[in-house]
Amino acid sequence: MTRTRTIRIRALTLAIAATFAFSAQIASAKTNPQGLWVGGYKYFSEFQGNALLNSGTPKARLAFGSQVYNGPFSIAFDGHGNLWAVFQSINNNLPPPALEITKGDLAALASHKSAKAKLITINGNPTDQFVIPVSIDFDAEGNLWVIDDGRRVVELLANELKKTSTQSAAVSIASQVASPTKLRFDRSDNLWVVEFPLPFDPSHPMICRFTPSDRAVSGFNPSLIVNLPDVTIPVVDFAFDSAGNLWVAGPGPHGDEIAMVSASDLSGSGEISPSAAVTINSAAFGLLDGTGSCIGGIDFDHSGNLWASVGADNADCSSDTQLVQFTPSQLSTGGNLTPTVIIGQNASRTNLFVPGPLRFGPNVP
Repeated sequence: MTRTRTIRIRALTLAIAATFAFSAQIASAKTNPQGLWVGGYKYFSEFQGNALLNSGTPKARLAFGSQVYNGPFSIAFDGHGNLWAVFQSINNNLPPPALEITKGDLAALASHKSAKAKLITINGNPTDQFVIPVSIDFDAEGNLWVIDDGRRVVELLANELKKTSTQSAAVSIASQVASPTKLRFDRSDNLWVVEFPLPFDPSHPMICRFTPSDRAVSGFNPSLIVNLPDVTIPVVDFAFDSAGNLWVAGPGPHGDEIAMVSASDLSGSGEISPSAAVTINSAAFGLLDGTGSCIGGIDFDHSGNLWASVGADNADCSSDTQLVQFTPSQLSTGGNLTPTVIIGQNASRTNLFVPGPLRFGPNVP
């Protein structure tokens, strides 16, 4: 069973840039414009158009936050352009939810209006509630998949959740020997899940592939297990480029790195231990005096540029708070790269604040 709640979302008016001529210019330049969405600790930010083309400290097209939910672990867009998130900090006694903010409500926020978000939780016994939802994404049918770190399961919440409050989790994938931390779907509707062996061993990350047919069979049945290269331990985030190559971000032996596993290595089945075909690092990632990572998330735009949020939520990170871009030509060679575009934090901290997960999605009109 499920239940839904609503919560008031407040707009950060100082960070909203209501420049209609700017939006019109973007729409005419691209038939399918994109917005870069960043889940910051205190608020979400969306950048678009010229802000993504030139380095600087631009205003966010939209910035908004909640007094209840802070520090998103993961964000995703469904097929209707609605924004979903799960959070690490909750300032009341509600069960941890998956929160949905509709495309219409995002447009209302951009017009300096208030909006409400729908909260999805699992309803039933206390053991059935989300404990620590940490990662979300949607499959090709519009079903929401959630990793609950507290119960070490990957759950499917059917797309009827957006219409009714009487549905139960349809599928649960749990392993007795591994714990899931991150998930994502590729363009072929394969579900990829970062797993760590139990007892928990952060030095041996692996990514499991569950094809649609794998998911049709109950239990933990990945058709492919990829033992990741040692350059990204633990995994902070991962993404696929347009060619199907897998890019994995995390701390490596020489600081934060992003490693690529070739699509050709991912086409088979069984268990493999491929080497990284390309590895990149950058002075923009900063230096880490402690554990964790300075990178908060990664994603690709329509042009094949790789973006990363830097600064993240680690007090030991020396990097500036910023979003950085690397072009396809840079990625093809790897090595120590200088970002082609850097979106920095402005002096009033109203465009970025402790940036974490990021995703490209629809832009706000």
